[in-house]
Formats: sequence, C-alpha cells, structure tokens
Amino acid sequence: MSKLATLRCHFQEQKAALLESLASSGTSSTRGVRATLAALSALADATLRSLWQEAGFASDFALLAVGGFGRGELFPYSDVDVLLLVPDKQSPESDAALKARIEGFIGSCWDVGLEIGSSVRTLGECQHEAAHDVTIQTSLLEARRLIGNTELFVEFEVAFAVMAYLLFEVTARSIGDLSISALA
Repeated sequence: MSKLATLRCHFQEQKAALLESLASSGTSSTRGVRATLAALSALADATLRSLWQEAGFASDFALLAVGGFGRGELFPYSDVDVLLLVPDKQSPESDAALKARIEGFIGSCWDVGLEIGSSVRTLGECQHEAAHDVTIQTSLLEARRLIGNTELFVEFEVAFAVMAYLLFEVTARSIGDLSISALA
C-alpha cells in the first residue's frame, strides 16, 4: 500500500471514529462538541504535516491553518482552510516546478479526504488582499502555523498585528467623527 493510501485510510478511519463517538455519546454538551472539533482539527493537522513533508517544500515556506480551522476548530463537513505562505521573491506563476509541487500537495490533500480550501500567497500579497477584502482579513487574523518556516510566520503575525491595530485606529476615529457630527 502506498504512503498516500495508508494516510488516507488512517485519516478516514480516525475521522469516522470521532464522528461515531460524538453520535453515540448522545451528548449535546458544548464541552463534548468542542472536544470533537478540536480532535478533528488535530487529525487534520497531523495529516497536513505528513503531506507537507512528503511534498518536500523548501525550508523557507510555511503552511498555515486559517479561519475556523486556524482557531483549532474543525466542524465535521467544513473545508480545511490553509494558506501556503511563500517567501516574497517566490511565485508559482514564474516557477513551474514550484507550481507542480503546490498542485501535487493540494491534490494529495483531496486524495486523503481533506476537503481543502487553499490559497498561495506571499506576505505582501496577504497584506494587499486583506486590505481589500474583510473576509480574507478576518480569516488571516486567526491563522496558526502548522509546519514550515517559523520566522516567516512570525513576520506574518507581526504584519497582521500592525494591520489590525491600524484598522482599529481608523475605525475608532471614524466612529468618533460620527459621534461628534451627530451631536452638531
């Protein structure tokens, strides 16, 4: 059995066991549901890390969980949203080998049963996209590193902390201006 087939069997068996456990417990407690969501997230984390290592990405790349998956919560039939964070001078559009590696990784994710939602961006592209789309901004604010370059992830975190602060300042000033103009 190939490594991919083995990983697929393991992922599908573990996911089915987690869902069966939730269904058979009859629990509707928040604690029981949250534990299952965290366990599903941990299973996806481990599977993605294995696939990432198999894909053989360069050490200056990073794989991030984003959105709800970034919070460590994975609902049973939700997309597994990830960001492949690449160094600023890298581009799959100009590097055929990198493009093929990324496509292979994403294909492998689907092959094992992960319903992947993926984006491939540099830090600069993340900032640009987030500045123009609040859904991307929100998704990226909840990012966590799964595997790959820690320094690149720290740069990402710092950039988004600064962006969040600046957006807060602009919003606070706008609200203040609205309050003052309402009084006039």
